[in-house]
Amino acid sequence: MKKLFQKKVQILHHIEIGPGYFRMGLAFPELAMIARPGQFVMVRLPDRYIPLLRRPFSVHSRLVEGDEICGFELLYKVVGQATQAMSGLKAGDLLDVLGPLGNGFSCPDGIRHVFLVAGGVGVACLCCLALFLKEHKGVRSTVFLGGRSAADVLCREEFDSIGAKVRITTEDGSLGEKGVITSMVQKAFNVDGKPDMIYACGPTGMLKAVSDIAATRDVRCQISLETAMACGFGVCLGCAVEKGGSPGAYLHACTDGPVFDSRTVVIEGS
Repeated sequence: MKKLFQKKVQILHHIEIGPGYFRMGLAFPELAMIARPGQFVMVRLPDRYIPLLRRPFSVHSRLVEGDEICGFELLYKVVGQATQAMSGLKAGDLLDVLGPLGNGFSCPDGIRHVFLVAGGVGVACLCCLALFLKEHKGVRSTVFLGGRSAADVLCREEFDSIGAKVRITTEDGSLGEKGVITSMVQKAFNVDGKPDMIYACGPTGMLKAVSDIAATRDVRCQISLETAMACGFGVCLGCAVEKGGSPGAYLHACTDGPVFDSRTVVIEGS
């Protein structure tokens, strides 16, 4: 049985890194030490009834002081009532955290080069993965960051710091190449070679396109689904996703995912 923690923890720092984008550090070392890349936590603002339900957030990175793990970070975008309320918190405030939850990315032996494809705030879980692959597997990463504009392209410095090759696309052309991220992924096969694995997180349409590219190119692909959840551990059954090749059968993003082999689920999107 997986170990699970739930407690009110102190916010170490809370920084707006761009319009509507925040990084929040939480003093929760015991959770940070066991969380795997791709797992998530469910959070709630203590002593508030609105919003009533917890919200899911990927574990973005570990926080280290000296040689000691002291907590972890969340990376999020203000998109609704819960994140708007979170954005008003400050260092020293408390946040109710439950986790780590779900199944993270798998990193099989033998992989040497991977593509990491991040759409917008989908980059949150891929930073943690890139560092793990570098430190524990010696894997070379080519990272694709995409967004509507330059303001939506996050974490380039983190990837640069571990020596990853970073390619950027924006829909308005304000940073990097103008266009959609999947077009750049297609081109990279000719420039960077065929990867051993593709990892992706972002909007559903992007995940569908990346999965199709992986299938056409015969490359293994793992995707992290950004699915709405109410509980996080399989009770509410609100995060169902259709199982690939089995019409009428469903998996649940919170317990079977949020990371899936792209061949095992039906991804809706254009």
